[in-house]
Formats: sequence, structure tokens, C-alpha cells
Amino acid sequence: MKSLRSASLLAAGFTAAALASASADWPTWGGTNSRNMVSTEKNPPLEFDPGKKIKGKDEVDLTTTKGLKWAARLGSQAYGTLSVANGKILLGTNNENPWDSKYNVKNKDSGKVTAEDRSILLCLDEKSGQMTWQLAAPKLGTGKVSDWEYLGMCSGGAVDSGRVYIATNRCEVLCLDLEGLKNGNDGLQDEAKYLTSPENKIEKTGDTDADIIWRFDMREECGVFPHNVTSSNVLVLEDRIYITTSNGVDWTHTNIPAPEAPSLICLDKKTGKLLGEEGSGISKRCLHCSWSSPAFATVGSKPMVVFGAGDGFCYGFDMTFKKDDEGFDIINELWRYDANPKEYRLDEKGAKRAYNTYEGPSEIIATPVVYKNRVFTQIGQDPEHGEGKGCLSCIDPTGSGDISGKALWTYKDINRSVSTPAIVDDIVYVADFSGLVHAVDANTGAKLSVYDTKGHIWGSTLFIDGKLYVGNEEGELHIIKAGKQLEKVAVIDFPGSIFATPVFSNGTLYIMTMSQLYAFGPK
Repeated sequence: MKSLRSASLLAAGFTAAALASASADWPTWGGTNSRNMVSTEKNPPLEFDPGKKIKGKDEVDLTTTKGLKWAARLGSQAYGTLSVANGKILLGTNNENPWDSKYNVKNKDSGKVTAEDRSILLCLDEKSGQMTWQLAAPKLGTGKVSDWEYLGMCSGGAVDSGRVYIATNRCEVLCLDLEGLKNGNDGLQDEAKYLTSPENKIEKTGDTDADIIWRFDMREECGVFPHNVTSSNVLVLEDRIYITTSNGVDWTHTNIPAPEAPSLICLDKKTGKLLGEEGSGISKRCLHCSWSSPAFATVGSKPMVVFGAGDGFCYGFDMTFKKDDEGFDIINELWRYDANPKEYRLDEKGAKRAYNTYEGPSEIIATPVVYKNRVFTQIGQDPEHGEGKGCLSCIDPTGSGDISGKALWTYKDINRSVSTPAIVDDIVYVADFSGLVHAVDANTGAKLSVYDTKGHIWGSTLFIDGKLYVGNEEGELHIIKAGKQLEKVAVIDFPGSIFATPVFSNGTLYIMTMSQLYAFGPK
């Protein structure tokens, strides 16, 4: 691992709340750096219809829709969360529906031209849904173990001051120009070289390609071994960014190739230089992979980064760095909390429970949310592992005495979850993978009510003006009346699974299926 640049920023006077946004933009995962899935807008649409697909095509027949502004065709898989800023929409998908023919390849034997497997960060026009530019990143070349085929870009872009920050499928952090190459080439000058794959040499780029300002390779610089895919949303704090590395196990799921590599790093926002890394030993204890996105909060008067890790612990990190024995700059740990109850890690005889068993321990994939000086987080696993026991915890992160990093309460009536909570009026709304939406008292952890969508949930519950919007694997969007008693308002069927979290920005509701993005609202 290369030497780290000494951190020069001080915690005193450090302020970093939500990313700056125009009007009611949604410029990052969760809308703001608190990651609380709550929209401040009013009057979301309640009656709308995505319509039917044109026979033989994966396109929407607009004559069959209701309340639809536009629909945009994506690739064949779309997991990367949506962000909206400065008239642009950014999302992650794959290249199964090529927007540019230069990203097609010809089979040497058959001569057939097909779409090349690439991971796409797609930038659309907010008003029309038309593509403005794309980052068509080549695959890492490692196969399923580090860059799963056709999975696409699984991270969303965080927008700040005309720049887009993203973790790519290649285990990199990129800073991009929000306008793409259309307004000139800044920063990295040879994008064509970056976009070239072993099967496809890109000769030149155009106006619809991404403009890369800087690039940081986490494998080369930090020794990271990403598992399956690099997936995390960047946290932008003034002149820094924090990012999860996706360091994890190998194909055997028993060996950790890079136990000394960090799971969380901090970079200089302007240059991409490494400022610091966690030194808490997360990778040594990793159960599967670190995929959760970091959040920010000021608890009392103390700013901190909150991180749910691949070892099943939730961490609070200070804004200052300290030197370790080897002279590296380490992000100072304030507290840690084991989000797995003891009985999930050990059986009745005290023996260690195996990972990926129904009652065994889990990592944290959902993003922790900070609400009224408390941290709310729950455990979960890769949805491919199936269902299992979960736990939602309310943590006191104040760091005062012996209560630092300890739970005020736990709620065990939840199954494994990869969904980030929405917390409003002292009620936690959170979905689990089994398809249940839970309303829990934020002060006591008491169960208030549970709503069953009857379909696996990958995304998060979005709270809008007294209602919850959440999609499931069955392609159903559930609109639920929020409060102590959850009640069905409507269920709207979509022609495709909904894995992404809904977004409501500037009066438009965005619902993303695996192959389409729908924009509902007044035209």
C-alpha cells in the first residue's frame, strides 16, 4: 500500500450538512448526507399507471399510461440509485441497450455485432428523459468474483458544485464533470484510453461521453479486493469525500484476500488524493463484503461519519486523523457497536454460528440513519443469500462515558434488511427483505404496526407527505399511509421488478425498474 498523504484538516469549526442543492433536487443517496429517506416536498402523485410495453419491445406504449411525463429505456439491469441535480438525472445500469454504437463488439467467429458488457453511469435530461452523456466503464476482467457480468454500475452519483463523484465497477472513485465532454475536456485528457477494453479499442470520445476530472484506483492504491461488485455511494463533506471500498471475501466465501486493506477511505475532493483510511480492522473480521454507504451527522456539537461495515459493526469516525505505527493517516474511531445480538454470533453452547445460515450473523448493507442524536441501523446480507434473522438497533453515539456505542434498544421482529430507514415524527419506517414494512417507535423500539407487500424488498421506504413509497421484486409499487398504523393507499403494478428506491424531486416521482425509468407528474 502506498504512503498516505498527511491530513491537514481540523475538526474545529468543521461544518458539513446536506449537499448544496437547487430547489428540491435530490443530489445524493437519501437526498442529504443524513441519508434519512424523507422528501420535504408535498403532494406526490397517488393515481398513475406505467402502462404496457409495446409488443416485442422493451419500450413503453405511451398511449396506455396515466400521469406519465416520460419513460426512458435503460439497460437490462439497473441497481444504481437515482440522483437529481441541476437539471440532470444520474443512475447506474448496464450496456444491454447501447446508447452509442462504438460500445458494440463484433464476434470474431460469427461476425455478429452485440452490445459489449459494460457498466454505465447514465446522465439524462430532467425534463425530457433524453440521454445527455454516459460513462461506459469497461469490465474489470476478473469475472464474477470482483465484477459480476452484466450487473452494471451499482453505485449512484453524488453531485456537488458541478461535479459527480462515483464508485465504479472497477473499484475506482471517479470525479466527473456534470456536463460531460460537451463543454470541453477538463482533468484527465485521454478518456478514450480509459474506455478501451481488451475486445474494443475506443479511438475517440464525443459529446455524449463522460469527462473524467480525476481517478483513484482503490485496488492499486489501497490493496482492495472487491467482492462481486464495487457498490457504495460517495459522501461529500466540504473539501473531502468518504467512500466504502467494497473489500471482501474471495469466490470461496471463506478467505479474505486483503485483510489489511481499508473498508472506508477519505479522499481530497479536488484532487482525489488519499487523505486517510480506517484502521479499525474491519476487513479482518469481514463476513462477506462492505457495501454500505457512509452517512454524516453532528451529534451534539461533534461532527462524525457513521459507517455500517462488513463485519456487522456500526462505527462512528471523527473528522480528524491520527498516525498509526507505520506512519499512515488513520481516520480516528470514536465508537463501534456490534449490530448482531450475541445469540446471532454464538449458539446456546457458545459455539460460533456459521455465516449465511438463517440464525447466523450478518453484515450491514443498509445505510445507517442519524435522527435526533441517535443512530439507527439494521443488519442484512446479499439478497442472493435469502431470508434470515435481522435486528434493528438504536445506538447512542454521544461518546459520553460507557454508553458510547451501546444500544438504547433493539428490535428483533425484523428479518434481514438491505433497506435504509425513513424516520419522521419519532417513527422509524423500515422494510426487510421478506417484504415487510415495519413502523417502530423511535424512542422505545416498540412495534407499532407491520405492512406486508408480499414480495422481496431490495430498495428503501421513501416518506413523502405522510405516505410511504416502496417497490418490491414482484414489480409492485406500494403506497402506504404512514403513522402508527400502516394502511394501504394503493398498489401499482409495473412490468418489471423494482429494486431501486423511489425518488421524488422537483414535483416528479421517479420509479426505476430493471429496464425502465418512469417519471410521473404534471407535464
